Parts: sequence; C-alpha cells; structure tokens
Amino acid sequence: MGDEFSLEDILIILQRRFLYFIIPVLVVAPLGVLTVMLLPAQYTAKGTILVESQQIPTELVRSTINAYAQERIQTIRARVMTHNRLLEVADKYKVFPEATRLSESERVAKMRERMNVSLITIDSRRRDDGTIAFTVSYRDEDARKAYLVANEFMTLFLNEDVRTRTAGASNTTEFFQREAGRLRNQVTALEQQISDFKVKNADALPEHLNMHLDMLERATRELNSTRQSIDALEEEKRFLETQLVSGAGAENGLAQQLAQLESELARLRANYHDSYPEVKAKQDEIAAIRRQMAPSKDIQRLRENLREAELALTAAERAEPVDEEAVKSAEADVEEARTLLSDKIAGETRKGTKDITSVQMEGRLAVIDNRIRMLKRQTDGLTEQIKDYESRIARTPSVERDLASLTRDHENLFREYQEVRSKEQDAQLAENLEENQQAEKFSILEPALRPERPTSPDRIKLGILAVFVALGLGGVIAGGAELLFATVRGRAHVTSIVDDHPIAVIPYIYNAGETKSPLPFRGKRKNRDAKTAKAA
Repeated sequence: MGDEFSLEDILIILQRRFLYFIIPVLVVAPLGVLTVMLLPAQYTAKGTILVESQQIPTELVRSTINAYAQERIQTIRARVMTHNRLLEVADKYKVFPEATRLSESERVAKMRERMNVSLITIDSRRRDDGTIAFTVSYRDEDARKAYLVANEFMTLFLNEDVRTRTAGASNTTEFFQREAGRLRNQVTALEQQISDFKVKNADALPEHLNMHLDMLERATRELNSTRQSIDALEEEKRFLETQLVSGAGAENGLAQQLAQLESELARLRANYHDSYPEVKAKQDEIAAIRRQMAPSKDIQRLRENLREAELALTAAERAEPVDEEAVKSAEADVEEARTLLSDKIAGETRKGTKDITSVQMEGRLAVIDNRIRMLKRQTDGLTEQIKDYESRIARTPSVERDLASLTRDHENLFREYQEVRSKEQDAQLAENLEENQQAEKFSILEPALRPERPTSPDRIKLGILAVFVALGLGGVIAGGAELLFATVRGRAHVTSIVDDHPIAVIPYIYNAGETKSPLPFRGKRKNRDAKTAKAA
C-alpha cells in the first residue's frame, strides 16, 4: 500500500474526492463537539485515610492482628461494597432518582463503578507492605451527593476496621479462653486420677518403700522373737507336765497316792475282771483322789471366762475393719480374766485345800497355755503383716512406673496449660489495645470535600478528539471512494500500471462543455482512458 500511494497521490485524491472528505468532516465534527458539550458533568469527591502505626511499642504489647494494611484495606473494601450496603447508601442519599427505574443489580454495578480506592505506599522493601494511607473517592453528577457518599464510605471504612480488629482480637481471646478451660479441666481430671491412684495404691507408693522395708525388718525380728518365746514356753510346759505326771511335787501328796492306787489297780486287773469287788474299790478310790486333785468350780469358771475373753479378742482382731477400741477392750478383759484366775489359784494354795505343788503346776500350765495362745495369735498377725509388707514392696515398682507415667502426663499437660494461659493474657492485652484504639488503626487525614468544579468530562480534549475523528473519517471515506471507483492517479500509479516510467504527465484538459467539478457523477471511465492515453 505504501508503494501505491505517495504524497502526490494523496493530494490528487483529496483534490479529486474533496466532497467525500469534507462532508463527513463537516457533519461528524460538529456532532462530536455538540455531544461533548452535552455530556453531563461528573463531580469526584475524594478523602484520604491515614494508616497509623501502633502507639505502644510492639515489644511490650503485640497485636493479634497480623494482616498487612493493604490486605486489610482490600478485605474491608470487599465488605463495604457488598450488595446490601451499597443499596443502603444509595437509598440513604437518594443517589439514583426514582425516574431512572434502575434495578438493584444495575444500581449496585453503578455504585461500584463510581467508587474507587487507591493505595498510597512507600518503599516496598520494608518489612510490611509499605502502605501508609489510601484514598476513597466517589464520582457523581451531583457534587453534593458525591461529597456525602464519599464521606459515608470513609466512615464505613473506619467503622469496619475498628469492628474487624476488635472482633479479631476478641475471637483470639475467646479461643485461648476455651483452650485454657479445656486444658484446665483435663489437668483437674488428671490430678483427680493421680489422687485416686494414690488412694488406691496407698500401701505401695514409692515414697513409702523405705518405711515398708523398715517395718518388714521390724516385723521379722518380732516374729523371730515371738517364736523363740513360744519355744521357751513349750519347753517349760513340757517340763511342768512331766513333773505333774511323775508326782514330783511332794512325797506323800495326792499325786503320789494316785500313782500308787493306779499301780495296784493295774496289778488287780491282771488277775481279775473289772466287776471284781476289790477292783471296783480301787477304781472308786482313784476317782475320789482325782476329784480332790481337780480344780475347784471357781477355778474352772475362771478358766472358762479366760477362754471366752481370748475368743472375743481373736474376733475383734479379725474384724474388718479393725476397731481399735474394741481390740483394746478385749485385751483388757483377757488380762483381767488371767489375773483373777492366778489370784484364785494362789488363794486356794494358801488355804492348803489342795495339793500345793499340783495346784501350782496346774496354775502355771494354765498361764503358759494362755500365753502360748496369745503368742501364736501374735505370730499369725506378724506373719500376715510380713506377707502384706512383702506384697507392698513387690507392687511398688509397678505402682511407681504407673505413677511416673501419670505424673509425666500431668507435667506436660500443666506446662501446655501454662503456655496457653500466658497466650490468653497476651491476647487479653491485645484486645484491650484494640478496644482503646491504640493499635494500628485508620484515621481520617483529609475528609472528602464538596467539589467545586467537575472532574469530567474534559470538554476541550474531547472536542479536539472529535475533530480528529471527523478528519480521519473523512480521509477513510475519500480513500475508500478512490479505491472503489479505480481511477488513475498520479505518475506512481501509472508507473505501476504500465510497468515503466512515463516521459511526461499532461494534466487533464477540460473541454468547453466540461466543468472542473470533481463530482462523482462525472464520467470516470472517459477521464481515466484520456489520462492514460496522454501519459503514454
């Protein structure tokens, strides 16, 4: 295309197609300028909001809101420009007259189109995003509405920022409070579990191990000592029984007579039957002596009382649970019964009603029997104690292991609880910081003022643009007409057609009946042929 058209060609086309060029210019340019002049004026109200840094050093109190200012601004912008809020603002200030009859979606779209938020940042290499302020602007055909709506949006930004930061800090505090409460309940439950475990295993706790070892050693010594005492009493009992049987108490005592009569009875039975009169007589004598040697009814009664007291003591010791008062009372009853029996035996011995030696031996044997029974009960008790201590000592390692596991869990859980409590306190300080608006916040640096002049449209620029558009349109129409009618133009065109350079170019010579008017109804074919012939 650049090879076919030259400046000469363009001048020829403009001369030939002047009407094609000038008519669109004369029509479009005035219409464009008129349209620009009729465009409604647009007023823009703009205010600036400052992003203030935290007033208290972050080393002392750290805010729980970690989002950068740019992120918060974009988040708040999305919340402020919701469908319902935009409609509320539009209805509050009657942004759209009722005559427009716009739908809700169209009104919301127009509100979003007219509102603009621009960030003011500094060096982006800072630790934060470098946003120090931002502007909120609103555009409207009414200067008053633009001013009111812009300030309303600025107020919404400030309120939403305070609400968002306070709610965020409050949510953080509530979260740590819930976590602290949950951990507190777990710590309490674990402490109760440890307490119940200690109560259940109180006899095998590791801190009592040394005491149990000492008590086991002491009980073992007491058991050995008691067994030695029983052996000594058994030895004495056997000696007294031997003396009593052999009648070694006195030379002519009842025991000696009894032994002599029993010897004679044995000799008579070797020769006679039991029905023999002399045998019966010996048996009667023996029975009479035995009745004399038998303890008195008082002594028998006291012996029975002693036996009953000992049985009562044994029952009190074996009762579950053991009543210490009942055991002490039973021991006192046994001691009293034993004292009464000894005193009775001693009294009868002093009166000489019996064989002194035999009575003393029988009394001593009774005391020894009672003593042996008491020591055997003591031995049984010590044996049970030893078994119990051995069981406690054997269970101590497993109890210590389970208790150590519970204690370790408690320490870890309590340490976690302490950490959450510390974070809860920090969150509470951060919440107080937000409520007192001493953290990073938005503040109005410059409110939106009522615009005095329209900000758009720029009528001068748009008018000049309309003129250039008209000129361009005229040029396009003229060039299109030239191409459509395929008229020969200039030497360059002739050269491209004949593939040779012309010697000379003679302009068209009009006849007497022709005019120089370049109207399109002039015979194009004739003119083109004539020019071609002349050029050749």
